[in-house]
Amino acid sequence: ASVIEKYGEDGCCDITTRQNIQLRGVELKDAPEILRKLEELGLCSLQSGLDNVRNATGNPLAGFDPMEIVDTRPYTLAIQDYVTGGGRGNPAIANLGRKWNVCVVGSSDFFEHPDINDLAFIPAMKNGQLGFNMIVGGFISSQRAAESVDLGAWVPEGELVAATHAVLTTFR
Repeated sequence: ASVIEKYGEDGCCDITTRQNIQLRGVELKDAPEILRKLEELGLCSLQSGLDNVRNATGNPLAGFDPMEIVDTRPYTLAIQDYVTGGGRGNPAIANLGRKWNVCVVGSSDFFEHPDINDLAFIPAMKNGQLGFNMIVGGFISSQRAAESVDLGAWVPEGELVAATHAVLTTFR
């Protein structure tokens, strides 16, 4: 809020359903300074528009949800670093055919809405090891909706970025 406060009484920020911060009511001429200040805070707008991979979402209560199965923050951060090339961009997966959503589920409440994500990882144990089941193909729009399909694939917890890469490059 402190970044946009001085840019007019119409300036505000909203938290979107994809857990992004969306700035509203600011003038185009102020955009370079606003983006610079956001970058100083560790925030960026990289790959936030057009048909790209959207930010990876996780449990909005991660780290303090009493029903948490897994803290999604390290996984969503790793996927996000891959998607944005660590803040430099990732041309290998940019400019897709449409917006693309990925999430990591953290509890049985499914706050992340995995069934309407293009790729979702749902925590599951296999032979005593934590990993994630993969579901793909979900989406929702004003014209139609489709529920994700279970791939029947389990991914060890350290392989989420590699699995994301495999699905994204196959989709592309």
